[in-house]
Amino acid sequence: MDEIDEMEEIRGFFREEAEELFENINNILLEAEQNNELSEDDITRLFRDIHTLKGGSGSVELDYFAKYVHYLEDFIDSIRKGRLIPSMDMVNFLMEELDILIDIINEESNSSLDTDEFDVKLKLLLSKIEVFMGSKKENKSNILENNFDIEKYSEEFVDMNKALLETLRDANEDDFMCEEYVADVFRQLHTLKGSSSFMGLSYYPQYLHDLESLLDQARNSEICYTKEFNTAIIETLTSAEEIAFQEFADIFNPDDFDAKLEITKKRFNSIQLKCQEKPVENSGFEIFDVPKKEEAAFEIFDVPKKEEVAFEIFDAPKKEEIKKEKTDDTEKKKAVKKKSSKKPVASSSIRVGLEKIDFLMNRVGDLVITKSMLYKFLQDLSQKIDDPSIIDKLDRLDREIRELQEAVMSVRMIPMESVYSKLPKMIRDLAKKLDKKVEFVHKGDSVEIDKLMVEGLTDPLTHIIRNSLDHGIETPQKRVEAGKSDIGTITISATQESGHIIIAIEDDGAGINTQKVLEKALENGVVSEKEANLMNEDDKAMLIFAAGLSTAEKVSEVSGRGVGMDVVMNNINSLGGSITIKTAKNKGSKITILLPLTLAILDGLNVLVGDKQLIMPLNMIVESLQPNRDMIKKVGDNQKEILMLRDEFIPIIRLHKFFNIPSIFTDIEKGMLIVTRVANMKAAIFVDDFLNQEQIVVKSLEKNYKKINGIGAATIRGDGNIGLILDIMNIIENEKATSWN
Repeated sequence: MDEIDEMEEIRGFFREEAEELFENINNILLEAEQNNELSEDDITRLFRDIHTLKGGSGSVELDYFAKYVHYLEDFIDSIRKGRLIPSMDMVNFLMEELDILIDIINEESNSSLDTDEFDVKLKLLLSKIEVFMGSKKENKSNILENNFDIEKYSEEFVDMNKALLETLRDANEDDFMCEEYVADVFRQLHTLKGSSSFMGLSYYPQYLHDLESLLDQARNSEICYTKEFNTAIIETLTSAEEIAFQEFADIFNPDDFDAKLEITKKRFNSIQLKCQEKPVENSGFEIFDVPKKEEAAFEIFDVPKKEEVAFEIFDAPKKEEIKKEKTDDTEKKKAVKKKSSKKPVASSSIRVGLEKIDFLMNRVGDLVITKSMLYKFLQDLSQKIDDPSIIDKLDRLDREIRELQEAVMSVRMIPMESVYSKLPKMIRDLAKKLDKKVEFVHKGDSVEIDKLMVEGLTDPLTHIIRNSLDHGIETPQKRVEAGKSDIGTITISATQESGHIIIAIEDDGAGINTQKVLEKALENGVVSEKEANLMNEDDKAMLIFAAGLSTAEKVSEVSGRGVGMDVVMNNINSLGGSITIKTAKNKGSKITILLPLTLAILDGLNVLVGDKQLIMPLNMIVESLQPNRDMIKKVGDNQKEILMLRDEFIPIIRLHKFFNIPSIFTDIEKGMLIVTRVANMKAAIFVDDFLNQEQIVVKSLEKNYKKINGIGAATIRGDGNIGLILDIMNIIENEKATSWN
């Protein structure tokens, strides 16, 4: 593996970790918003996750992402250290920035990052942070309320100012032609300006702003750095120091500030003009080369290198400083508390790529197929040599392979919590956009689902919930007028039942206006008048899944184009699942999704239809029986056959008619009925006979061949032939559309 491939692999691992960290950050912020408080523990956890993001991104050369996240880390650190008071505005700000971080990491990873757009985002971030830093009055209030050690930081500020002045005064002619000298002066001044803002100074950083800009130009070869420039900086810093002391003492006169600032600007403008009149010659040393990578990344809130600056704005104090500061018992207890909240270094889990699990799953599948072939061969052999022990050994092999398969499958299963975690922020943002109030409730967090299904399930759930928010949940005013709470509720739940996962999304909104949906469907030619007359309320509600159908009065950025819900149906069908809807006016709607537990290996029942053997998924079967004449009824104009079973009427579907296969039996009493259930629909499938049960490896027929009505997938049988797996839901839907009405 070459270095590029190795870096891409490492970067992939980081991206996976970043997704988890983004989820953690998102959950912390949502919880803080619900509690209306950003607690000390929340801030500590936020800082830890952001710090991990920054460190990891730097190690995989995501430099732009690392630069952006670094400023957020410093901002959170300033809250953590008591320099800013946490507020809900900060929570909203961090939520917005989280979306930007996700965009940046995606774009940079895919080499599609627009650096100009990035610079705009970065400048906007810095301006927002400066707003949170607030005015002098607000910052001093923060300092007092958080017991900020003003004397300690004032001393460090004075020391920094003195250190920079000493650097400037000790300079000689050679220093003015030295790249490192200019960069060092810029960094020290930059740190000085940044730290002064955090201490509540307002006029001092303004006074230094233009000087900092000129130094940055010198650092980037845009103007020359001369002895006159150096002298001007010394005098400016001396004057600025006086402003700082007056600000600390609350005796500064703002009326004098503009005059001082104007004089300073004119002086540096004059120096700049002289510089431009006399271009700098290249004397073998490029005075103002573009800074090195680590220097170029240094910005307002960057942490300077330890060897370059004695004071680090956002860095935790050095060990010797900690000993001086943390002397009282309260601080020691805090330190112990923070230390104890850290995660243990060792972990009992490892991160494995999904492709490796898929490879292992495929090999287990091949083993199942080989076992089936061996089973058939030895079964025939055992009859010839009359040795039943062969079958016993095969049964043991079958059990062990099944346990192995279940173990591999369990590795690929993940809790529904990982699906739910992506929804709260989307609901929050959309509710704000629609000016609605909504509570999100989720149940069945620990129910497990195949990892391969998650990707196919996320989009449908997002569309359904967006639809519930936009069309279902009413505005607070309308809810109150209808006698409801002004806060709507969206509930999602997951349960396991008979080899299926059942996911229900329910809201307590206005419900679906089925008449309006039907009118739109008739207008668009989705259904005919005859079909419409035979529909019940649930059938009408199901029309929202028709392509191009929308009841929105106008197109918005949320909905109205008639796309989305048809995609939901297609995605769920492609996963081998089904959808049903229940709705009631002014009470709400409930959408139920039924999915198979896994898409890889399942237990199937071989059924005989004519001379063909087909496979029916065992988890779809409720019961099987050979009916008598009294149990079969015919109803309607088309004399539709119905099975009457324990006072329940179940439609009968003849598989030989569905697939146009000559049947052994036409008399239902001579064949077999297999009662199946998909969501809330039951059907009795008529076959000539059912044979043996076996474990089968599912292979996609649509990917390898094409989609066939009534056939969901295929498998390789023990004799090496292809076995077709029935798509029960598709069969029922087709039969319902053609003959049940």
